[in-house]
Amino acid sequence: MPLLLAPAVAEEAWILTAIGIGTAFAVLLILLVIVAIVRLFTAKVAPRFGWEAVAVPVAEAGPSDAESRNRALAAALAVTALLESKSEPPPASRDNG
Repeated sequence: MPLLLAPAVAEEAWILTAIGIGTAFAVLLILLVIVAIVRLFTAKVAPRFGWEAVAVPVAEAGPSDAESRNRALAAALAVTALLESKSEPPPASRDNG
């Protein structure tokens, strides 16, 4: 059975693959460190300069949530039914013969 790939080419392919994977992990690790540094900066250093974090209100789930979803579903069904009733049937194919 003949070799499909020369040993030198296979070795070079493994080296290039390892370099590529190593580079990807290194970039991800650098991004992780940068995000951690920014998080520490905003948590520890920013308040000392008077920069306060802006609190984002979180919507509380309640009965109005389910009601608004039902209304949105009803509206979507109504639009779909309206578009379906207005659509014209495809024209009949005419054979010349």
